[in-house]
Amino acid sequence: MSGEMDRGEDTSMTQRESVDTDQRPRRRRRRVDESILDELNEPQGDEHKVFGLGIPSADARQPAYGQGVVVSLLTAGAILLLAIISIGVGDGSDPPVLENTDSIFWIIAGATLVLATGGAQFAERTAARAADAVGHARPSTAMATAWAVPFVATLAAILLVATFHNRPMLVVGPLIAFFGIAGALLSRDLLDEADEQSTRVASVIHTLVVHGIAFLAFSAVYLNKLDSWISAPLVGIIGATLILETLERGGIAPPQRVFYALIGGWVLAQVTVALNWWPTYGWTGGAVLLVVFYVAAGLLLVRAQKRVVSTRDLVEFGGVGSLFLLVLAVLA
Repeated sequence: MSGEMDRGEDTSMTQRESVDTDQRPRRRRRRVDESILDELNEPQGDEHKVFGLGIPSADARQPAYGQGVVVSLLTAGAILLLAIISIGVGDGSDPPVLENTDSIFWIIAGATLVLATGGAQFAERTAARAADAVGHARPSTAMATAWAVPFVATLAAILLVATFHNRPMLVVGPLIAFFGIAGALLSRDLLDEADEQSTRVASVIHTLVVHGIAFLAFSAVYLNKLDSWISAPLVGIIGATLILETLERGGIAPPQRVFYALIGGWVLAQVTVALNWWPTYGWTGGAVLLVVFYVAAGLLLVRAQKRVVSTRDLVEFGGVGSLFLLVLAVLA
């Protein structure tokens, strides 16, 4: 009897050990699986969110973002100083941009343009180095055009502050400079990303910033009703500069980009000459120039990207542009 009991106890112990042996690997596998899932759910070092956008290798790019914000803030501060200097009733001289400004104002304005363009280009160089360090080297067709939109945004802010020289410009002027520079630098950096989401976000931001700044800059020139020999070259330079930046997405060689930009600038200059004979004032002239810029820049970008402008592209840009021009003509 005792032997049978011993054998029964040995059998039960063996069964429990086998059960424990079968369960331990399962628990161990479960713990291993849970640890793997935890690691997968944790945010990786190269997938952080910056400004709510998915930007790979953001840690390596933080210095570039910081420099862009600093440049934007410094430029906005300088525009605020210019707004304070120019605020007042004015002496009634023509054009309005010269009513309440003096040599000190324009010296500071020139220094502000240098600060904005030089600082933006320096921040872009830092961003290019950071991108190269994480394996996102700039293409061979890239140009040093990070200064383009900051230059036009700062110029637009200066001209509008000098033209209106009132209290609202104490806020509006610095905001134009800040968002123009910061938005341009952020969108340019996002264009380097290989993933589709970042590229799509970058294209939208880039387009909105460029066209918004174009409207403000063209309007600032048109509001002053300058002589054609001044306004036409000025609008042409602004348009060519922004088209040069727009073609950043075209992937074409620098000489061809410059040539296309000159063509677009020449078209805008010719439209400005004709527009000066149109008996209208206010922001309408800036809107007309924006429509022409939209058509010219869009078609040139399509040409750069596809090498051929299709009938559909002509209908899209030409049709939309003609519709807006008709609406502006009726409203004016």
